[in-house]
Amino acid sequence: MSRFNLVLIYVLSIMIAFLLGIYVAPSVETRFNGQTVASNPVIEEIPPSTLDKAAIAAESNTTGSNPTESSPSPEAVVLEDMPSDDDTGPVGDDSEDLSVADTPSGQGIGAPLEFKYSTNSADAVKLTWEADNLTGKRINYYTAHISTFNPVGDPSNDQLNGKSSFSLKYVGPVEPNDTLFIFSDFTYQNTIHTIIIDQLTLQYDDGTIETFDYGYETTDDSGL
Repeated sequence: MSRFNLVLIYVLSIMIAFLLGIYVAPSVETRFNGQTVASNPVIEEIPPSTLDKAAIAAESNTTGSNPTESSPSPEAVVLEDMPSDDDTGPVGDDSEDLSVADTPSGQGIGAPLEFKYSTNSADAVKLTWEADNLTGKRINYYTAHISTFNPVGDPSNDQLNGKSSFSLKYVGPVEPNDTLFIFSDFTYQNTIHTIIIDQLTLQYDDGTIETFDYGYETTDDSGL
């Protein structure tokens, strides 16, 4: 190979090296500055500013939708006309919309005209009671609520059902100033000593119902 060819090859090599240095230099400088070059750069999502949020909210109000909420918040529901534990009413009474009686409580039935009991050989206890209707109204039904006690003052219980409280219901009518009466067997006991009529319930001809304390008692066992 001649000297001229060697010189030519040397010159070409220097030129190629120079061109490569120009092409590679920006990439090397970028890496030295702590940056990398990706083939598919990812653009970071910038969160909306306060003004952008306000604009989104205004747009949602106009279109009737809210992109940031999946469902509306539940509203409190108030249930009305539901019965509570404080509701009261006469047990077993199927009457409705009954107004309050005009007769003052405890003033409608007089003191007992007769009040005694008897016990037969089968321990059936028969009660005899009479009292005047002083309510000034016709009574269609009346119920006596009764308690029984033994000689030491403890409740005396029925031999069949174990109860010491009883309700005797009678059908009228009983006109004003006429007499209400009870005359029936109502329990089986052999230790009974005292009978108390605790309360009376009256249902009048006008549909009103009244229950009031009565409180009379007897130990008279000379009944029929």
